[in-house]
Amino acid sequence: MTSEEDFTRALRDHADLAPDPPTELFALAAERRGRARVRRRRTLGASALALVAAAGCALALLPGHTPARVRTTPAAPAVDGAFMSTTLRSLLPPDGQATDASGTPVELVLPGQAPMAWLDYDDGHGPARVLLSIDRLAAPLSDGAPALQCPDALAEPTTTCRRATRPDGSRLTTSTKAPRWDGDDRAWTVTYAAADGRAVTVHEIASATPSRPAREQPPLTEAQLQAIATSDAWRPAFAALPASTVPPAAPVSGPAVLTALRAALPAGVAFDPGPGVQDTPGRVHGAVTHGGRTGQLVVSVEHGWHRGFRDAPPTAFRSLTPAEPTRQTPDGALFAVTRLDVTGPDGTKGVQWTAHALLADGTLVTAELWTDGAGHRITADPAALDRDQLTALVTAPSWARA
Repeated sequence: MTSEEDFTRALRDHADLAPDPPTELFALAAERRGRARVRRRRTLGASALALVAAAGCALALLPGHTPARVRTTPAAPAVDGAFMSTTLRSLLPPDGQATDASGTPVELVLPGQAPMAWLDYDDGHGPARVLLSIDRLAAPLSDGAPALQCPDALAEPTTTCRRATRPDGSRLTTSTKAPRWDGDDRAWTVTYAAADGRAVTVHEIASATPSRPAREQPPLTEAQLQAIATSDAWRPAFAALPASTVPPAAPVSGPAVLTALRAALPAGVAFDPGPGVQDTPGRVHGAVTHGGRTGQLVVSVEHGWHRGFRDAPPTAFRSLTPAEPTRQTPDGALFAVTRLDVTGPDGTKGVQWTAHALLADGTLVTAELWTDGAGHRITADPAALDRDQLTALVTAPSWARA
């Protein structure tokens, strides 16, 4: 699962937070990655300025020398948090009100994570949280690109999802998430990917309470979200996100994922994909049962994940779950497992597990397991698999052959 899909899922699980981005992570990244760079730039910059000044003085002292006019070109905009938030605000309709705008600097984004901007926008009928992120996808784009897929129906109650290829080769995916219960939030998402891999995703989240349902129509229409995502105003931000130098690997078919999953399941675990054919590239879902316990499981697999990008796959992988330590199996697979406690509308507490693994051959495997029952109802039942079983599942060698 890509970093973009992780971000979308986080919105689903923490919608009542109108999520505050992890600014402390960006600060830590700045601390770790920026100090040496700043010192180096200051040293080189001072040396360069001294050389330029010395050369200018020497020329000015030559007999009969007239200083030449220097032609200047407008400086490129600085891509920082202010650029991200200001650009987002500039693309909003002027008849509404934007508040609490902020953004993350591109140069401070952790490897594998996308720069973001976020704010609240109110058209006079109630606010919605707007979150935007940019990313690079491997080109050429294909219908199997994970970031361009519709949300998984089992994981997210999606009412509409449309995917389109535009005349210029760019791709557009639009989807709407319905409330799971009274008092749950509603969300609209647009993902735009240019033919060269530049990608922009915009989420719009209308919050709700048990006494006040989320508004059915958002402050920003789908057309307005698309205009924001497809705007050329985001081009400067991609200068710090160079394109991949390696074409994407062929997507794994849904049946191939299912076959690999059955081979990877621990002994005694049953998996039921349900009726119908699952043909989403690289993904399969269903009910997993073990020891009398049943949970919902979504598994995704992607060969050649993040290869050819500026940050090597192992470096980018460590940012998929920054709050959890990354461990390594004896055969070289990296993995991290995260537990998230979730609460239903009646106060029932459930559990969601997310396990990521980057196999030695570059295959990324993600498994999400939660205790939702029918209709996304939170149950207090123990998870069908524990941490060790999930680890064994995502690090199984069968995924490399999918």
